[in-house]
Amino acid sequence: MSSSRRPIVVGPLRVPLLLVALLALARALHAADASEAIARGDAAWEKRADGAHGGHAAKGPIAACVADYEEAWKADPTNLDAGWKLLRALWYQGEYSTANNDERQKVFARGKEVSEQVWAQVAKKVGAQKLASAKAADRAAALRPLPEAPALLLFSAAHWGLWGDAFGKLAAARQGVATKVRDWAETLIVLDERYDAGAGHRVLGRLHSEAPHIPLVTGWIDHDLSITELEKAVAIGPEEPDNRLHLAKAILEYKPAAKARALQLLREIVAAQPRAEFPVEDSKTAEQAAAVIKASS
Repeated sequence: MSSSRRPIVVGPLRVPLLLVALLALARALHAADASEAIARGDAAWEKRADGAHGGHAAKGPIAACVADYEEAWKADPTNLDAGWKLLRALWYQGEYSTANNDERQKVFARGKEVSEQVWAQVAKKVGAQKLASAKAADRAAALRPLPEAPALLLFSAAHWGLWGDAFGKLAAARQGVATKVRDWAETLIVLDERYDAGAGHRVLGRLHSEAPHIPLVTGWIDHDLSITELEKAVAIGPEEPDNRLHLAKAILEYKPAAKARALQLLREIVAAQPRAEFPVEDSKTAEQAAAVIKASS
């Protein structure tokens, strides 16, 4: 009789169970890696203004922040916290630390790409059909269980809008930028109109103020609605200088008879001290307000 060992036979049910266990372990490791990278990104975000000069941020601090959130997103592309924070960091990088339009195009193209990836994940969680509803109330109801939803709506709208600014009106029209930004802003208003100092109203008002009126594409653009929405943003978030800046610009463009009020709003922005938590953001808004005052003189 042979003394050799008998071969170990793995039952057919055990192999799938083993694979499930290995997949679960891999997911847990990826989630841990993502959490660690998010924590580093959060710390870097708090230092984003280091080395800034007025409304222009130094490249290093925000680049480090973006890198951490990119690592988190790649480690776990189902992590919506990593997704919205990466969008926020890219927005800041594009708005405050770029030197020219080529750099802006690169940053906002990446933001647009991340936005598409994030919303693909959201669709898996809440259902693509619900997100595609023509009614903002339905979209908001679908998103309500997700705590990251307001930030995703805001920073997706910001990236698509700024992508359109960087690449031009024709490219924006071809990509349906205005419609996407409108739908995200209207959904945010229903979901939480007070989020980020009335951001939904601010984005929607700015869209109706600045987007071109193109028949059959953006024929719904309404300049009167731009002022109405921006007035709501100012009422909700009077401390947010961007609300007053965009309202003032819309008044000057579409209600020149109210120029005195617009100039007063702009002077208030210039006179105010930047908030401690938003030194670069507020400084840039003040610089823009001063430029509008000069152009209106």
